[in-house]
Amino acid sequence: MGFKVGFSKIVITPKIGTPMGGYGARIGNSSGIHDDLFARSVYFNHNGEESLIISADVLSFPLEVVKFYRKLINQKTGIKKPRIFICALHNHSGPDTIGITLPTRGFFRLKFAKQIFIDLGRKIIKVAQQAKKNSREAIIGADKKLMEKRLIINRREPLKDSKYEVGIIQFSDLQGDLIGIIINYACHGTVLPSDNTQFTAEYPGYLVKRITARLGDNVHIVYLNGPNGDINPNLFDFDVDLKELDAKKELLYDGPGHAKGNFKRAREIGFAIADMALEISKKIKNEPVTDFKHTSKSYIFPMKNLIYENSVRMYLKHILYKLKLSILWGLWRLNKTEIPYPIDFIKKDGKYFQEAEIHAIKINDIVIVGIPGEVFSELGARVLKKSSVPKTFIVELANGYLGYLFPFQDFRKGGYEMFLSVNPAEGTYLTNKAINLVNAL
Repeated sequence: MGFKVGFSKIVITPKIGTPMGGYGARIGNSSGIHDDLFARSVYFNHNGEESLIISADVLSFPLEVVKFYRKLINQKTGIKKPRIFICALHNHSGPDTIGITLPTRGFFRLKFAKQIFIDLGRKIIKVAQQAKKNSREAIIGADKKLMEKRLIINRREPLKDSKYEVGIIQFSDLQGDLIGIIINYACHGTVLPSDNTQFTAEYPGYLVKRITARLGDNVHIVYLNGPNGDINPNLFDFDVDLKELDAKKELLYDGPGHAKGNFKRAREIGFAIADMALEISKKIKNEPVTDFKHTSKSYIFPMKNLIYENSVRMYLKHILYKLKLSILWGLWRLNKTEIPYPIDFIKKDGKYFQEAEIHAIKINDIVIVGIPGEVFSELGARVLKKSSVPKTFIVELANGYLGYLFPFQDFRKGGYEMFLSVNPAEGTYLTNKAINLVNAL
């Protein structure tokens, strides 16, 4: 039978008036559609062993929702549930999949819109079925190249020279004609500011449009976002001197008064990544698939806020953490139905735990590793350095949502990212597990 690949896409744009996600400062619901949102899928079959990747233009997917979708996809396609990999592109101009809305100025509301996930689920099942139906024999190739143009900036440390490689995995038929391309880069989906109320696929949407215009509709494009927990799109000139940014650090954070992002900049960033991907693609020699594995592992670990410093400040942080945990658990219980509130909690024997999955898909000398959170760039770099497979591609917000995953020492620095996480040690813990899983392959 050999190796087969299949691609598919489907529009997932919600109706106008649906709550939008990503910005606590955004007021009101969606008012229009600038361009459609999509879910895109890639199906693999190697000698009868099947796997599926689904990538969607939304903010995040809680693990319980991922499990719910897997169950339905398995029923319709027969693909085994542990071999279904679902990720979000962390689009801040898509529907609210976390449950944070600000309907009027000064009134903050936590409300989990289950209907968003139900409507999205119907589309995701269809895109999975179609990808399998479209599958055909293929060969594969991959490569990476550093993006020298300054498309991204580290918002916590603006003076850091942050750059990331554009990676592509491409598939062609046995005659050498391209079937599809997976593109991997690392940039937050925050080019458009909080005062934007139009649905848009952001810079990844422009990326896909650029390549489709060059290669035609018959070549499918899937984008997978890399470790960008502390990485923002560059809203300044691409040749900006980093030293000029230190005094303007607040401008790296979105806010109505400082919003600089627009559709023009989203297009520029998307087009730049697309052009690099096309350049890489031309030099790749595709080869038959001789090795294919998809492994995943679930981890359950206690949610602890470690007091690593005997100081009043650290004890206050610990108290705030306990308060935050109680609030989140209460919200989770209030919303617990078939699809629960989007926090990956479990409670066992009166104690709180988090559940997390790490996935690794290996095809020849290529590995795609999925981590369920917003991974800080330092941890992403560590995974790439420690991986025994040079062509390693990191996908964040894959198969769950644990908030920000940061190096332990970053907890000391503070910032809102520390609040949007329930375990200061989980970033290091999970990236270590990801390294182990990749190297075990």
